[in-house]
Amino acid sequence: MNHKYPLAILALITLLLCSCPGTSAQTAFTDKITEWKTAFPKEDVVANSLKEVVDFSLNANPSATEAKVKASISTETVLVPVKDFLKYEDGLFYNEQVSIDNVKVVNPDKKDVPIQKLCGDYSRESIFHSDAKLCVVKFPLAEKGKPFSYTYQENYKDVKYLTSFYFQQRYPVVERVIQFNIPSWLEMDIREFNFTGYNIQKTSVKDGDVTKVTFTISNIPAYKSEPNSPNHALSYPHIICVTKAFSEAGKRTVLFENVKDLYGWYNSVCAGIGNNPESLKGKVAELIANKKTDQEKVESIFYWVQDNIRYIAFENGIMGFKPDAAQNVFKNKYGDCKGKANLLKTMLTLAGFDARLTWIGTSDLPYDYSLPSLSVDNHMICTVILNGKKYFLDGTEEYIALNDYAQRIQGKQVLIEDGANHLLDRIPEFPADRNKVVLTRKLAIADNQITGNETAQYNGESKISVQGAYASIRNEKKSESLANFLSNSNRNVEVLNIATPDFTDRQKPLQLKFDLKASNQVTKTGNELYVVVDWDKDFGDMEMPADRKNDYEFDQKYYLTSQTELAVPDGYKVDYVPAAFKKSSASWSFEGAYTNKGKSILYTKTIIINKPILKKADFAAWNAFIADINKFYNDQVVLAK
Repeated sequence: MNHKYPLAILALITLLLCSCPGTSAQTAFTDKITEWKTAFPKEDVVANSLKEVVDFSLNANPSATEAKVKASISTETVLVPVKDFLKYEDGLFYNEQVSIDNVKVVNPDKKDVPIQKLCGDYSRESIFHSDAKLCVVKFPLAEKGKPFSYTYQENYKDVKYLTSFYFQQRYPVVERVIQFNIPSWLEMDIREFNFTGYNIQKTSVKDGDVTKVTFTISNIPAYKSEPNSPNHALSYPHIICVTKAFSEAGKRTVLFENVKDLYGWYNSVCAGIGNNPESLKGKVAELIANKKTDQEKVESIFYWVQDNIRYIAFENGIMGFKPDAAQNVFKNKYGDCKGKANLLKTMLTLAGFDARLTWIGTSDLPYDYSLPSLSVDNHMICTVILNGKKYFLDGTEEYIALNDYAQRIQGKQVLIEDGANHLLDRIPEFPADRNKVVLTRKLAIADNQITGNETAQYNGESKISVQGAYASIRNEKKSESLANFLSNSNRNVEVLNIATPDFTDRQKPLQLKFDLKASNQVTKTGNELYVVVDWDKDFGDMEMPADRKNDYEFDQKYYLTSQTELAVPDGYKVDYVPAAFKKSSASWSFEGAYTNKGKSILYTKTIIINKPILKKADFAAWNAFIADINKFYNDQVVLAK
């Protein structure tokens, strides 16, 4: 259960394996090439059709590794090149629960095409170990306009692992179809997400003992990978399958009908963890010794796990859901989110606290526990109940304080273990000022250069990101990197005499004090000085490009406030200061003003971004906002003799 990616490898499988098929018509599409080149100018291949058909079966003799209800997805894509003689390449993911079978390609003459297939282990940079495997399939395409039928089948040993289906693919699709053939003995709930704004047609037809539920969408463009794009689940249309129950010989068996069933399965998996806390007792006693209050004891254990147990993601079979034993994580000094949560629970329990494993879906997922599916969460934390209050401890976060929460889990629903029962609660959500950055500058002009000092105070997510970045830098590079950060990588600004604070303090704001010199910010013309007071121009380069396809996700909510006092040089007076500017919306705001105080000028600025995701529908308004900010930034102070 990787804490940064949806539902271990399952979400990756269901997302990437959705890039599949429709009908096998073998007529040429040369008459469509011009039309497709106009509609999809950057694409080499278009799928005239892509169809997935989902079937279900009862396993007469299920083994230890197979469930009673199985599923299969038959996929057919009619691929049409819009350029001559391309080589097509696809990646098919599988694991111990899902196999890929019957991969086949047929050319326009209905003859089989030789396939190059290389299968093996698959790894991602963020995943230390996974049972995911990948088959890379390659085959040639012929002249542009000639269709090839590409088919294969995915077989699921256990229907619970059949979760999400996405419509968008890495290539454009003229007709995209997802069809579920649901037998009368199976109770299934098909949930629709992000359908608004998409013309998706849904039909339901009874065919004997089977109900065929079909979703169809036409002319859907390719998904485009872009920096800072939110997770697919937040904005792209998709389906989640919930297999509620099945009946056999008059007996009804519940699978995932509600959250109680989902928790029951999680709880059964965790029942076999095999914790042996004996080896942890000495460390727990050491950590809570001389701590005066229960909160101090909890903090000591929580911070020790943050600092000493390295996060490494495991997504191997059932280990995608089952925490490693606490003594193993403690001995190895590493673990995934589940392992760290289990270690926290075990250590806190040894210290006499009520600590519990807790499941949660991060901000990457739009679901809550009204959806009883393995796709609903992708993370595990620990909840400790202290004096009637719940504290949510995320062992994968570094430098975060007790009772403080990262943006990615704020406001999210949690599923807390409670023996045979469960508890539902929600993580608190904080406003933008939790991440407040406060800058205070005192500046003077000498020899057409600005000198002065600055105090920068960081809170919340802003503070944590600075602490994490500083800790990751090699010791011999720390001073140089910190100066570069404080200058905002501006070559015209030199940072000197940094007073280094305690970067490990989680409770207090992080405060940095330093001197600075700024060149090329003062222009002398005759008896006048034109002065740039704000050279940071925060967010001034954040205009969204016109061709961006996805929403934009900020690293956090922002609250930046600064105050700069510029001393007027002897012999000069203030001739002009820019007019105050203020602009706000529900999602963002800017306020800047210059005040002439005679012997000095006071410049104040506040920028607030209340929502972490900027929707594509708001790009025009955002770009107008940035243009107005830059107009204000580019207006300079004028001093005259």
